[in-house]
Amino acid sequence: MRIIETLGAQGEIRMFRVDEIPGNAVPMKKENGHFIIGHSETGHHHVLEAERVQVFQQPDAPQGMTILFGILESPGSLTHLRGHDTHAPHAFEPGDKIMFRTDREYDPYAELARRVAD
Repeated sequence: MRIIETLGAQGEIRMFRVDEIPGNAVPMKKENGHFIIGHSETGHHHVLEAERVQVFQQPDAPQGMTILFGILESPGSLTHLRGHDTHAPHAFEPGDKIMFRTDREYDPYAELARRVAD
């Protein structure tokens, strides 16, 4: 897999256009009707919305990081489910293959990497 383009960020979620999805990626199922790309402690999740989309998870992601992939078969967007003080949606086109990575930080006291909470 090769990163073709860095697309930006939405909170703690980084987005990259890639040329292919890794062969060991595992298909994900929707949670409460959404593909949740970034879980929020307050329920204001980052979700991938599209009529036709496949989402996969990389099973061997580094500690504290979630790596997901989306293959869009119709126009879609990464949307922040929050009514106020929200992150702007990021649009995708049919045919896009997107890698979503959750930021992580290192805690020197606990000596571990953990995901960043937005």
